[in-house]
Amino acid sequence: MMGRKRGRRARKVDTLVGRHTVVHGDIEFGGGLHIEGRVIGDIRAATDSSAVLIVADGGVVEGHVAVPHLLMNGEVRGDVHVGEHVELGETARLAGNLYYTVLQMAEGAQIDGLLKRVEHPLEGELDGTGETQALANPTEDEHS
Repeated sequence: MMGRKRGRRARKVDTLVGRHTVVHGDIEFGGGLHIEGRVIGDIRAATDSSAVLIVADGGVVEGHVAVPHLLMNGEVRGDVHVGEHVELGETARLAGNLYYTVLQMAEGAQIDGLLKRVEHPLEGELDGTGETQALANPTEDEHS
């Protein structure tokens, strides 16, 4: 079962975005951020290398994500940069590119974008500029 392996540190939740909550704006957090509702804006954990973002089933993020650890069972619409470890559960939906170091993906998870394994996916992503790395898609026509 995803996220329940023996020996893993517990995922402490410091901040909860509830199922009936919509947040408009960027979020910078430390510790654990659990999203069951909707966030329209960028999410980053600039100061905490052990920070964990959990996007629960039914949770939606519309924006750029840059975090050390991600556990995703909900939906993200935007590029995602994960510095250490990303787990995509069977109900995870990503509409964007994923930059990662270690990826664990369950059967049923969906990605509509490119996967790019990189050594330092958060490099330049946590400074708050909002500019993201661009991935060239060799399958797209350059004249479209």
